[in-house]
Amino acid sequence: MNVRILLIALCAAGCASSEREPSKAAAPAAPAPAAPGGEGASVSGLAESAIPKGGCGMVLWTLDEERPTPVFRYIVGKSAEMVLNGKQVKLVLAEATGSGGFGVFESQKFTADGGMTVNVQSRFSLGFDGGAYLERGVISVMTADGWKTVVPAAGIAGCRS
Repeated sequence: MNVRILLIALCAAGCASSEREPSKAAAPAAPAPAAPGGEGASVSGLAESAIPKGGCGMVLWTLDEERPTPVFRYIVGKSAEMVLNGKQVKLVLAEATGSGGFGVFESQKFTADGGMTVNVQSRFSLGFDGGAYLERGVISVMTADGWKTVVPAAGIAGCRS
C-alpha cells in the first residue's frame, strides 16, 4: 500500500498544471537486458515525458532503483514514444479496446517501423482533476524476430490545460 501512495503522490506532483520552469530531463533508466541469443528490446527512460499543454494522453512509469522512471508516452492524435535499444522510437496506434477516458483505453496496440509492436494494458484507478491514475500496467514489446520484452508499469491518463 505504501508504494501505491508514493506513486499517487509522485503522479500528482508531476501532473500539476500550474506554470513552472520546465523540468530537467530524467536520468535514463538502466536498460532492461535484451533476451539472450536474440535481438530483444531493452527499454530505457524517456528524456521528456510531460503531456503538452492543451493535449491529452498517457504516461507510464516503471520503477528503477526504487524511483519512478517514465518509459512510455502517448499523446492522443499524435504518436507514442519509447526508448528501445537506446533509440527514441515513434509508435503509431493500431488498435484500442476496453474502457477508456481522455483518449486512452485499457488495451492499446502500437506499431513501429521494422515490424515491432508494443501492447500497453492498464487499469483505470482513482481519478483526479483532468485525469485518472493507471495501475496494473504492462508494456509488452515484440520485436520483428519474435523476441518479447515485458515491463510492468503504472502511470496516468489525462488532459493538461
